[in-house]
Amino acid sequence: MKEDKRNRGFPNLDKYLKDRGRKLVNYEEGSEIYGIPYYSFVRLAKEAEATFTLRKTAVADIDVIEKYLDEHPEVAVRVASVRRV
Repeated sequence: MKEDKRNRGFPNLDKYLKDRGRKLVNYEEGSEIYGIPYYSFVRLAKEAEATFTLRKTAVADIDVIEKYLDEHPEVAVRVASVRRV
C-alpha cells in the first residue's frame, strides 16, 4: 500500500474527526502550516491550551490557536519573529 506523503507514518486523524467541526493537526503538521520550528509550535499550542491527546498522539486545534493569536497580538509578533522563510 502506498503511504501518503502528508501522513508520514502518523495516524489518520480524519477518520476520528469526520463531521466534528474541528481542524486538528499533529505538532509536525502545525509547525509546517505556521512555518515555525517544531518546539515553537508545541509551546504555542500549549500556551493557547489547544492540545488534546488522541490515542497517544498529541494534536492541536488550529481554530483555538488562531483565536489565541487574534486575542494576544504580542504572541503573534513572537510567532512572526521565528517564522521560517
